[in-house]
Amino acid sequence: MKGNKVVAGILLASLVGACHARRVDSRAAHPVASAEQAVQPAFFERALRQIGGAHFHGLTRLSVGRAGAPPEAVTTTTDVWVDRAGNYRFHEENDRDGGREVVLYGRELSVALRYGKMIRRVAEEPEPSRLLGEALGGPAAVVELVAAQARVAPDGAETVGGARASASIFSLGDGAAAAPGQTIAGLRAWRGTVSIQSLSGRMLVDDASGALLKADLSATFKATGPDGPEQGAVEIHTVLSDVANTPSIQAPPAEELVLRQRIVPEMHELLHGIAEPRAAAEPQRRAAAPSREARR
Repeated sequence: MKGNKVVAGILLASLVGACHARRVDSRAAHPVASAEQAVQPAFFERALRQIGGAHFHGLTRLSVGRAGAPPEAVTTTTDVWVDRAGNYRFHEENDRDGGREVVLYGRELSVALRYGKMIRRVAEEPEPSRLLGEALGGPAAVVELVAAQARVAPDGAETVGGARASASIFSLGDGAAAAPGQTIAGLRAWRGTVSIQSLSGRMLVDDASGALLKADLSATFKATGPDGPEQGAVEIHTVLSDVANTPSIQAPPAEELVLRQRIVPEMHELLHGIAEPRAAAEPQRRAAAPSREARR
């Protein structure tokens, strides 16, 4: 087992890159974030900027369906690059022919849906942070699904690219399969009916920054959907590489978002000749009215 951990550490160090050579302060007795904290998109984003940028690669699979029927499944692949200046680019696509590409460069945000044109506009918060959070949000979505019924235990420490990282093991808690999760309203209400049937996985978190270096989680569950009981499975695999060595993000070729004033043309289209603007009708009204001299 010890030999396996050494080999795993060497392989992960090669993924993360030799330039991730930061030294951990020996006075820091505890890591700055647990696995549950590290997956939160806002925290993950800050950690990526703190370590000087990186390349996040994630793959998520979700399947769900009624018992005895073929499940509906979707696999999503996400790649996010964050550079030292805080610019980012991400490419996301799924096997249902969907996807998008988003680039933040300085004060410009460029967005393109799959097969669509890249459109550029002014970057105004909270949109840039929200989009990046969505791209990094796969691990958090899975952890939220299983959190109420999961047992998370430490699994030792590893040295990754010269830095110390802490590992955590995820497993199903005692009797958790019989206990539904917390109540959640809205479109995500089904999550509140989830009962986790199996859970396994491991996460590796950088002690100094709290950056999520690697995650592998798999779970099966039962839930209550709009049409009755359903069962499903979810898994996610992520890895962080090119730490502090991501190439600078460049502004992509994009068309500028053009906002056209449509009030007057739309008014004419809606009226369809039923009424005229006052400027056109006023001369006729004055011409039809008798003058003061004529009334005398």
